[in-house]
Parts: sequence; C-alpha cells; structure tokens
Amino acid sequence: MLALLVLAILVGGALQRVTGMGFGLVAGPFIVLLVGPLDGVLFVNLAGAIASLLILGRVVRDVEWRTYAWLAATSVLVTVPAALLLREASAAALEITVGAVVVVAMTLAVVTNRLRTEGRHPLRRDARWPLVLTGTASGFGSVAAGIGGPPVAIYSVLSGWDPRRFAATAQPYFATNAVAAIVSKVVFADATFPAFDWWQWVVVLGAVVGGLVIGDVLAPRVSTTAMRRGLIVLAYLGGAATLVRGLLHLG
Repeated sequence: MLALLVLAILVGGALQRVTGMGFGLVAGPFIVLLVGPLDGVLFVNLAGAIASLLILGRVVRDVEWRTYAWLAATSVLVTVPAALLLREASAAALEITVGAVVVVAMTLAVVTNRLRTEGRHPLRRDARWPLVLTGTASGFGSVAAGIGGPPVAIYSVLSGWDPRRFAATAQPYFATNAVAAIVSKVVFADATFPAFDWWQWVVVLGAVVGGLVIGDVLAPRVSTTAMRRGLIVLAYLGGAATLVRGLLHLG
C-alpha cells in the first residue's frame, strides 16, 4: 500500500509542478482508496499545501495578490460550515463525494477548455462576484474531497486569465485553502491524519518533494497539453473508482 501511495503522490506532484494544479485531482482519489475517506482527504490537504508552498518560491513574482485575496477570503469563510456538514457523513458518502467531485469537475474543465481554444472569455477579469463564487465552490471542494482546484481552473478559462499568472497565483491560494480545510476538519469534524509510523511519514512527504523534482525534469521535455491530457485520464480513473466503491459500500 505504501508503494502505491508513493506512486500516486509522485504523479500528482509532477502534474502540480507542470500545470499549476492536479495534486488533489490525480492523487486524491487514489489516496482515499488506499487510506480511507476522512483520513485520506486530510492527508491530501496536507500534501497539497506542502507542494504549493514549495512551488511558490519559484513563481512568487507572477502572483496576483489581489485576486488571491478575494479567492482566499471567500474560500476560508466556507470551510467551517462545510466541515460541520461532513461531520456526520458516513465513509461511503465521503467516497461518493470525492469521486463525484472529481468526475464532475473534470467534465466541466474539459468543456470550458474548449472556450479557451475558441478564444471566448465570457467573464470580466475585474468582476468580483465570479471570484466569490469560485472561492466558495473551491473551499467546499477542498474540505469535502481535498480538491479545490477545478473551480479556479474553470474561472481562469472563462475569464481569460494568463496561464502563467494563474499557475503562480494558484499556489498561495491552494496552500491557504488546504490549511483552512485542515484546521476546520480537525477542530469541527474530529478528523485525524493517517496512522503512519514516523518513517512512513518521511517516505510519503519525501514523495511530495520527489514529485516536484520529477515535474521540474519533465516540464521542458513534455508539453503542457500532454500533461493535461494525462491529468484528465488519471483523474477520471481515480474518481470513477472511488465513486463506484462508495456506491458499493452504500449498498
């Protein structure tokens, strides 16, 4: 199980480094399958926060801090209500939530990506209400499934956000989002981290760093388009598997 967990983290970390997001989408469903829904999502939050903070040092000059502030403020506000809603949820319900969030989010991302190729951007970059809705949806997704990236990615496409600045701004936002989700779930939902031995923690957290290093190596050699396609396929597989297992447990 540890080897599979490390593999999921390495792939998710590499995609996060190359595309600016993807750790929760790719690694999240597989981690939930291996570790369990509540502990797994909490671990995804922790690992995702670490990955984003490590990447931030390289892209901090391109961060749009005003946009970050709007997204982060609205995201943090919904973390406590979301944690309270999930407190009484069963393991099967949490697995279904994780799987459904991944599948629906990736479907929306694929559809909205066509708008990027067509050059259509229906949202104004100076409009505040889309940022509020995006932060709210992202905050709930982070608490429920460890996945806060898709709403932000969809907003970036619809608003014509420069990809480089989006990838940079996403890092402090994802870190803030994840830390708020961790605190709210530990305090209000009695969530706990996986019961790893100390050396297993060293291995899995080292895998987060290893995934980013792999992403650094792949970035100049593999096109972003190819990496995004890989992200979509893996996310669908993991999301569908988690959703199916949750439905089977529910029955």
